[in-house]
Amino acid sequence: MSGIHGSGIIALTDIPRGTALWAPCPRCRVMDGVSQRTAPPAVIDWLHEYGYQRADAGLITPCHGAHLFNHSCCPAVLDFGLSVGIAVVDIRRGEEVCCDYRTFRFDEPWSFACSCGTPGCDGIVESSRQRVPDRLADDWRIRVGAALEAAAAVPQEIMIRPGDINGRERREGD
Repeated sequence: MSGIHGSGIIALTDIPRGTALWAPCPRCRVMDGVSQRTAPPAVIDWLHEYGYQRADAGLITPCHGAHLFNHSCCPAVLDFGLSVGIAVVDIRRGEEVCCDYRTFRFDEPWSFACSCGTPGCDGIVESSRQRVPDRLADDWRIRVGAALEAAAAVPQEIMIRPGDINGRERREGD
């Protein structure tokens, strides 16, 4: 059980900073606009809640429990500008593995009262809709940069590729 909200992802072993923890796999289908319009409404509702909307309007269908990541204003995993979600801190066995939902910037606008309980919690968390606020982007770049430096010394099960989760090359401001 999550200490933040409902179910969550709990580390079963220590995970060093720099470990790639999540990437779309062949089972994570990307639904195009036609598929989204023809899918049953219940499926689309679930995917809009738990899927990952890309810049090209494709919707990644999560597998392997990826939809169980809870939000934290101080996340252990970030995918900002990357093709993977990478551990940006050392994660200890038994700790919850969280991401920052504000990286989901191609979703329809949303907001919620955050219950992460971290010292830097923003209280109300809102989608960043295309443009990530400079304060967050700067923090994420620093944290991801340090994680990428650490990644070279960490055995990886998931390959860290160029580009980002949205299928685009990394651009200035992303």
